[in-house]
Amino acid sequence: MNVILETERDRRTLAWLIQQVGEPALQKASSSLAGRRKCYPSNLAKCLGLVPPESLARPSSEQVQAYLKDIRGLLKHPPSESRVSLPEPSKNP
Repeated sequence: MNVILETERDRRTLAWLIQQVGEPALQKASSSLAGRRKCYPSNLAKCLGLVPPESLARPSSEQVQAYLKDIRGLLKHPPSESRVSLPEPSKNP
């Protein structure tokens, strides 16, 4: 099964779907997606007639703390390739 997982929410939704119906049912649903629908967890849920709970939309406090720690680290020590070098001012008037 090639489920497209682009976000943490996708990962949480997939885990919830596995708990609800199991992997065999998800495999069957992924092979029966209509038309050009891609294999996102949200499309699998629709195919199975399930609505993921709103709580899956919000990251856990541990995930939020980890994101903030990463952002603080980037602000303190930005990667060298992201630094912009300004050109030297022209000495000609």
